[in-house]
Amino acid sequence: MNRLLFLVFTLVLCANQSQAQIGYFNDALNYSRTSSIGTARTQALGGAQVALGGDINSAYANPAGLGFNRSSVVTFTPSTNFYNSKSDYFGQLAEDSKANFNIANLGVIFNFAKSDYEDSKFKGGSFAITMTRENNFHQDMLYDGYNGQEQGKSSIVDSWLDQAWGTPTNRLINLGYPYDAYNHYLISDYGDPDQPSYDKYMGYLPDSTIRELGDFPRQIETIKNTGSQYQWDFAAGGNYNDVIYFGASFSLNSIKYSSERLFSETEFLYNDQPDEIINEISTMSTVDVRGTGVSGTFGVIARPLDLIRFGVSLATPTYYWLSEETSEDLFTSYNSWDYHDPVTSDVTRLEDFYDEYFTESKYQIKTPMKLTTGIALFLGKSGFISADVDFIDYSKSKITSSDFDVTDDNLAISSLYQKTMNWRVGSEFRVNAFRIRGGYSYEGDPYKNSATDNSISKISGGVGYRNQEFFVDISAVHSKWSTTRSPYTIYSFSDPNEDISPTAFIENKNLNISVTFGINF
Repeated sequence: MNRLLFLVFTLVLCANQSQAQIGYFNDALNYSRTSSIGTARTQALGGAQVALGGDINSAYANPAGLGFNRSSVVTFTPSTNFYNSKSDYFGQLAEDSKANFNIANLGVIFNFAKSDYEDSKFKGGSFAITMTRENNFHQDMLYDGYNGQEQGKSSIVDSWLDQAWGTPTNRLINLGYPYDAYNHYLISDYGDPDQPSYDKYMGYLPDSTIRELGDFPRQIETIKNTGSQYQWDFAAGGNYNDVIYFGASFSLNSIKYSSERLFSETEFLYNDQPDEIINEISTMSTVDVRGTGVSGTFGVIARPLDLIRFGVSLATPTYYWLSEETSEDLFTSYNSWDYHDPVTSDVTRLEDFYDEYFTESKYQIKTPMKLTTGIALFLGKSGFISADVDFIDYSKSKITSSDFDVTDDNLAISSLYQKTMNWRVGSEFRVNAFRIRGGYSYEGDPYKNSATDNSISKISGGVGYRNQEFFVDISAVHSKWSTTRSPYTIYSFSDPNEDISPTAFIENKNLNISVTFGINF
């Protein structure tokens, strides 16, 4: 793997699942890796619904399922997520959590089924307008520890040194944080800054003795993410002779995502004593993304026998138009240290420094299409078992923009992401007017190569009650997945391809509770 691909791969490992915007290739995955949160019935079944029909969530998953409806329906699904993360950073454990109330689904079905007395193979159908939550970005994460690894013990300043390597001081302004670090006296140039030679490099220069900053800083990062993705579906489904069901939908998609990351270094040690020069180095970065998109879904369900159904749906790529606002700042606090310039002999009292800058950009993302197949087996009137499989190639996403160069991001997408399969299985058993449901789902790892298994597993269950006038369903879904997070990227001095970045290992869990209220009319 050449250095470019290695760098891109490292950035993904630093960013994946934490939603932190390090590269736009990461956005392409975040906004493509969706799942129907939907109605409580659908969630309790693990999302296995492509061959079922008869639920308002068919408008999202497979519009052909609307052909099974025999009455008009209006539904509303409030939902609450309880997220928890546990991190391990240099052996130091930390924990964070967050709760979020939201609307998982709402909509209405207008039924136009023909009477059983009509002599026609076309049995009519239904038209639906629904809103479905397909991504939840609400997460709070924290890790905290002393950077004391034997190999690669480091500060975030080391990352800025790597970035500034070989760059004349009059060009540092193009590098962002390394430029701010230079102005904060965290790094300084060795050699003639007017010479474009790459033999010189950037190094620490906090005082006239040119000694390095202390080691083993306490490093803390807090990450607070909010937002969601929703899809509005305008769908229709029909019924041919109670054997073939078909449907299609036109969809309007929306994204609202915000992230705030605060990273700090304190408690430096120099010669095993508190560093008397510096108190704190901290950075804060924020990102706010808003956007809309369009997509469509086509589907068919076949019912050759009453006891079995086969379903297939094809979701087109979603075309998003996104606007982004970002900010980054650097705060450095010295302990009133006098810096003696080795050239001019001027003395500067180092206390607090602060810099902040903002950027705005617009870009477009095309997500990959998704093919889903499913089967449902019915146990008479006692219940059913349903299973789905998704086929999706995340390497087919694409980014375009007139505000920045997308070449490296699209290279990262094609090089780092892969084809994957997601599968779901669920069952429902009926006891008079009551329903008992359970399910399991698995989302495959979208990365070709990763030190962490980025798959997501979910176990679900629920109960329901329904009669001819109304129904109520309750579901609980427990999700679990692992992620890694590095606050910055550095490489070994002896081997430029050896990544020695500090890494936090994070275990994520989420419990979703949803209730669906529905009225038939």
